Amino acid sequence: MKTSVFSQISIDGKLTLGPGQSSKPLFSLFDGRDMEYIHKFRGKVDGIMVGKNTITTDNPFLTNRYEENKNPVRIIPTRTMNIPMDSNVLTDGGQTLLVTTENGKDERKIEQLRERGKECLICGKDEVDFGQLFTLLEEKYGINNLMVEGGGFLNWHIFNQDLVDEIILMQLPIIIGGASNITLVDGEGYTKLDFAKKFKVVEVEPKDNYTLLRYLKAV
Repeated sequence: MKTSVFSQISIDGKLTLGPGQSSKPLFSLFDGRDMEYIHKFRGKVDGIMVGKNTITTDNPFLTNRYEENKNPVRIIPTRTMNIPMDSNVLTDGGQTLLVTTENGKDERKIEQLRERGKECLICGKDEVDFGQLFTLLEEKYGINNLMVEGGGFLNWHIFNQDLVDEIILMQLPIIIGGASNITLVDGEGYTKLDFAKKFKVVEVEPKDNYTLLRYLKAV
């Protein structure tokens, strides 16, 4: 399965204007063509994954608004299922997989999801086992191309487990700052260069409102 981390970031790698903030204000800096690029990319993949915090702060639909019947499966990992049950991805007619853990599952919520035509997968005991999850996505659900739109902690887990093949960034020409603000990759981080995940630059294309950056995993 090919996994692409796709994100909109500032020059200094921030995803939002502050802790707990929505990323939506950054999208106001894009024009219609830019938004079409994002949505049509979703139409090229089989699945799209975002973390629970993205659902809580942005409440996105994670659909392709520019092409009918080209919507990816929405995949939401959440260790304890503490996710609003009125979230758009859990109440609309699209296909959604909620992923949780053995010790974090909530049978009542699982039943609610099933009544709505959504699915819940159990992967891992206390933390989501992304290796197991990615195998299930490929073998059980036929997902061969996965788009990951963050946030920072979800990105950390899949980078740390060497599950990322490609990075696509729409880098806005702004500086946000903030030591506690969300970045492209948060989590524990690495203190030794030998452990850092290495990628190679394969595309740099200046656009009117951003710079498109693409990286592939170094081999």
